[in-house]
Amino acid sequence: MKIYLFFSLLLMGASVLAQNRTITGKVVDATTQSPIQGANITIPGTKLGVVSDNAGQFSISVPAGARELEISFVNFIPQRVSVNDLPPVIRLVQEARGLNDVVVVGYGTQKRKDLTGAVATINAKDVGDRRSIQLSQALQGSIAGVSVTRNGSSPGAGSNILIRGITTLNTNNPLVIVDGVPTSSIDNVNPDDVENLTVLKDASAAVYGSRAAAGVILVTTKRGTNGKGGFEYSYEYGMNKPSALPSYVNAPTYMRLFNEMSTNDGASAGPYKQDYIDHFWDSAKVHPDLFPFANTDWQKAILVHSIAPRQQHSLVYTAGTEKLKTKVSIGYTNEKALFDNRDYKRILFRMNNDIKINDKLNSNVDVFFIRSENKSPVGFYGGNAIYESRVMPAVYQAYYSNGQFAPGKDGRNPVAQIYQGGFDKYTDNQLSSRLTLNFYPIKELRLTALASPTLLFDKDKNFARKIVFNNPDGSPGTSINRPTTDLAEYRQENISITGQFIAEYNKTIKGGHHLGLLGVFEELYYNNEGLNASRNGFPLADFPYLSAGSQQLWTNAGGDTALAIRSLMGTLNYNYKGKYYLQGILRNDNSSRFAKAYREAYFPSVSVGWVLSEERFMKNLNWLSFFKLRASYGELGNERTVDQNRNASYYPSQALINFSNALFYQNGVVVPLIGGNQQVYAVNDISWETTKTRDVGFDAAFLSNRLTASADYYYKRTENILLLLDIPLNLGYGKPQQNAGTLGIHGWEFSLNWKDKIGKLNYSASFNISDAKSKVLNMHGTKIIGDQSTFEGSEFNEWYGYRSKGIYQNAGDTAGSARTSSTVTAGDIRYTDVKKDGVINADDRVLLGGSLPRFIYGGNIRLDYNNFDLGLVWQGVGKQLSRLNNDVIQPFAEAFGNVSTEIADRYWSLTKTSAQNLTARYPRLSRVSNNNNYALSDFWLINGAYFRLKNLTLGYTFRQPLLQKTGLQSIRLYLAANDLFSISHFPKYIDPESGNASYPIVATFLAGVSIKF
Repeated sequence: MKIYLFFSLLLMGASVLAQNRTITGKVVDATTQSPIQGANITIPGTKLGVVSDNAGQFSISVPAGARELEISFVNFIPQRVSVNDLPPVIRLVQEARGLNDVVVVGYGTQKRKDLTGAVATINAKDVGDRRSIQLSQALQGSIAGVSVTRNGSSPGAGSNILIRGITTLNTNNPLVIVDGVPTSSIDNVNPDDVENLTVLKDASAAVYGSRAAAGVILVTTKRGTNGKGGFEYSYEYGMNKPSALPSYVNAPTYMRLFNEMSTNDGASAGPYKQDYIDHFWDSAKVHPDLFPFANTDWQKAILVHSIAPRQQHSLVYTAGTEKLKTKVSIGYTNEKALFDNRDYKRILFRMNNDIKINDKLNSNVDVFFIRSENKSPVGFYGGNAIYESRVMPAVYQAYYSNGQFAPGKDGRNPVAQIYQGGFDKYTDNQLSSRLTLNFYPIKELRLTALASPTLLFDKDKNFARKIVFNNPDGSPGTSINRPTTDLAEYRQENISITGQFIAEYNKTIKGGHHLGLLGVFEELYYNNEGLNASRNGFPLADFPYLSAGSQQLWTNAGGDTALAIRSLMGTLNYNYKGKYYLQGILRNDNSSRFAKAYREAYFPSVSVGWVLSEERFMKNLNWLSFFKLRASYGELGNERTVDQNRNASYYPSQALINFSNALFYQNGVVVPLIGGNQQVYAVNDISWETTKTRDVGFDAAFLSNRLTASADYYYKRTENILLLLDIPLNLGYGKPQQNAGTLGIHGWEFSLNWKDKIGKLNYSASFNISDAKSKVLNMHGTKIIGDQSTFEGSEFNEWYGYRSKGIYQNAGDTAGSARTSSTVTAGDIRYTDVKKDGVINADDRVLLGGSLPRFIYGGNIRLDYNNFDLGLVWQGVGKQLSRLNNDVIQPFAEAFGNVSTEIADRYWSLTKTSAQNLTARYPRLSRVSNNNNYALSDFWLINGAYFRLKNLTLGYTFRQPLLQKTGLQSIRLYLAANDLFSISHFPKYIDPESGNASYPIVATFLAGVSIKF
């Protein structure tokens, strides 16, 4: 029996050995013959696999019955080989990146070489390498013709995006489509979830007709792949540091300057005694709690963190079989501010599923959820912490010497406001899903049905607390920050539903003819209902709930808006032998924003392409790989109107009743009653704005596709722009909407890319530059006048003000000179009398130049060597007129405010010599002359061009076989820096992108790790 068992076990072992065999091989680049390290060698249909070592060698145990091995590597075409006929060296061919890339172009895809429109794409690496929290920021400098601007880097802040400049005088935000479904903001997408991002810039956007005038951004998210499963965890920690901050004078200097301002304005002496100034430091030691001996550095007191932390966690799970492919990602972000009680938190969840039902039918089932929470201290009467830190002078105390909060200026202490003044917390919850069914009755035909509902639940809680300040001895004081403790809450419920039916037919006909037909029916429905309520007089300052407030001091309100769009679209694509291309699009749209008789509009477009490199006379040019000329014309629409407050208008063609409270006497008692009235005169025959765009360009590739180039010139003309036209005031109505404006925009774009390999070094470089300039052609006499004005003959939001002639140096200069008022004297800014009537007034203002950025450029360099990778990204603006920020150049704001050190020694003064005053950069210290000196003029405009190193990333990846025993696929460590430095004409205390008293632009230093299992 024992002998029988022994032989049985021996035979079983032999059987097992017979079932497995070890196969070895080597993987190399077919072009350079250099070994490929990290290539994946897998057995299809199983989870078995290995990776090649630094010599390209691999060894894998193959079970009996396995017929093939699959060898793959990034940027190479996957290859399957027979296990019974395995070559000793497996040569992988690099993908023909660029020309053969599949590009999402709206309701479908095309190969890049087949495009006839101005379409640009960036991939996951382009987006992910920016290491940005918001996707909008990752676009800055990435794509020619796409302008991304910001004025601060507060936690959770996004950016403004323009495609090919201004398109209308109303809403210029591009339409954002994520996996075929419109979304309210591009920043709702996790940058790490992006597979690729495509921008439709010309007539190619006509597939989206009514909403495409400002351009279209198509975002495709990552999905699972067949046979590949895994788990990935990433962690990133960053530190945000202000790129530039102004500085302000100390208390004795402030008092001296304030006194000079007072005497300049006619006072016999300033309010601060000279003894206070001369002996300030001794007095401050003896009387630290008495005004004006505080010497508070308010910016330092408020911005208590020189570095603000941020961190991100990410979990990604992927699995794939022939029947089901799944990708699940969860991301968490927490970003702090430079001051306390200000942060941004976000959770992002996405699950994408691809289901193969049978050979004819498959489905996509996706779910997306975002929750973000933006919390900040309640501002002081609408002010923000940054503004407060710059306006408050040093003579007011933030704290008494006993550590308690001082009242600051009359109860206005922004430090106390941050810690005890309450909070404003805005929470956004969005749940979206997407279900598609794809049916292929025949090989050439695709039928797709899509349904995508999105639910949005927002809430805002603003709890403004009353602070009672004590006296320095601890006794109760009389200073308060606000009369009562107030709570206001807002709730919003939003539902949007997208439904689509798509039919796509593609057929290749003998003789080199290819025909593509696309038909789309689409319906969009949007409904938003809001509710807000507030109460005053909270006896419990730590209980922020409405039930605790006064039942006599309360308000509530609510409202509802709705929008529906119905569309039909047809597309025809034709090409002959990949040489001659023709595309035509016709879209019909109906919008509920307009009256029934004016809802419908048609948007046609046509584009052509000619691939010269396929012609016989260019076939022998070895240095030319590809060259295509293209041209397009299209009409696109806009129905996103705004009201007189620049808020979205959903019923511009209807007469609406606005409700409000009014006070009446009834039996001697004041009683509030609700009343309603029509406030806006409605014009029911308004309709669509239409943008007609023309584009000519070329796409080219040289030197075996290593060098690619693209260029475009375009002209856009938007007609029937909806404007608020003036009507007689005695009608008693606000300005109605009318189709009246015409705007023209012309511009150009150019991009250049190089990609090559030297031995083990893979490297690439790219550069893009673009320009767009607008001109208002017609506004039917309407003018939008301000520091930035828009009227016939101007650019959009062009600077509008006086031409300066320096600073008056003495009384003789002012004698007989045209001035804005008789109080203007030596030390004030002098202006040109344009009308030559002896008076400077509003009629002497002229257009000074555009305020929008011009010659926008960007680029990157990437290097990969063995396991190291290095990325460098830059962006900038070549031309822009910018205004110096008032928070630095205008002293004594609100009649008491601070003075920056920038001004302190550079202003015109009676105490200086004539030679010193000739070199003065700033006017005299005066409040009387404020209207003259700080009116918009070219005196305060500066060359706003800048260059910025946007991102620098260095990474190292540990791969197999080093990690073979750990069960890990790879570990990547990286260091990165965003907005590391900039070069500009701005003073050092101003970042070229910062706004007036806005949260500072920050440089971010990052370290991260990504682990793949």
